[in-house]
Amino acid sequence: MDAVNAVQIVVNEFFQSLGVWLITPMRAITFLGDEEFYVLLLPIIYWSFDQMVGLRVGMMLLLSNCFNTLFKFLFRTPRPYWVSDSVTNHLHERSFGLPSGHAQNAASIWGWLAVEVKQRWFSIVMVVLIFLIGLSRIVLGVHFLGDVLLGWLIGGLLVWAFSAWYKKVGHWVDAQSLGAKLGLVAASTAVLMLVILGARMLAGDWVMNPEWAARAGDAEPFNLDGTFTLGGTWLGLLGGFVILDEKKGRFLAGEGGWRRLVRFLIGLVGVLVLYFGLGQVFPRGANFASFALRFFRYTLIGLWISWVGPLLFAKIKLLSFMDN
Repeated sequence: MDAVNAVQIVVNEFFQSLGVWLITPMRAITFLGDEEFYVLLLPIIYWSFDQMVGLRVGMMLLLSNCFNTLFKFLFRTPRPYWVSDSVTNHLHERSFGLPSGHAQNAASIWGWLAVEVKQRWFSIVMVVLIFLIGLSRIVLGVHFLGDVLLGWLIGGLLVWAFSAWYKKVGHWVDAQSLGAKLGLVAASTAVLMLVILGARMLAGDWVMNPEWAARAGDAEPFNLDGTFTLGGTWLGLLGGFVILDEKKGRFLAGEGGWRRLVRFLIGLVGVLVLYFGLGQVFPRGANFASFALRFFRYTLIGLWISWVGPLLFAKIKLLSFMDN
């Protein structure tokens, strides 16, 4: 164990020494940074509160995931329980440690929602939530303090950069033709995926330290499933939005009373069928067919959320478009 990790281990040991009573609440808090939770959050915002806020939240999540995987592949650092028997991992993680994806996504997603809502009380709640999600990763033994701090930093920088550029880029994209917009979506999808694949190639034949491997269990730090998940979701979400916006315009997500809940419940069924149903049918593995089918599955999920779902809601009188 190097000197930096030896110092950071003390922080994990301190929080874990406070007692096992912390584990259950920390597990609940860490779920608010899980992929499964965001799969619920994005559609409910997009369909039932504000279409454009939902789209921006989805973009922020995917951009955050891209940068997180990129840095994990570049830094290739261990998790606390990989290097010390004194830290208990209350969750099992297969990826590298630095930066913490939960801390980064929390800072970027919940931080961005604070920017959108612009209410002091909401911003305070979001800051507390961001802090607790990061803390939960330390208590559960899956991240060092440095992993969490860097995750928060990157997430905060993403919020700052997105806030500075999204309107300018959005106005420029709005002026393009439908074909050009779809071309930009396809090109940006390729860029996001190539950034990660390039980082993987830079690692070459890197082999995990045997001492890490002995403690890590079923670790697969260079797993590329997330890269194809990211690419497919980005293509489907943005491509579907572009087509819907061009053909139907924008819809009134914040209106409809009880219909807002019904939209979410019906739409969620579609998400779950694609997320879990096709996930059980399609093969898994590190091969071209598995990656291609994963990309296709998540493209369908993105299309369902941004395009097909809203069309269905409008068809059954659960949603109104501004142009109607």
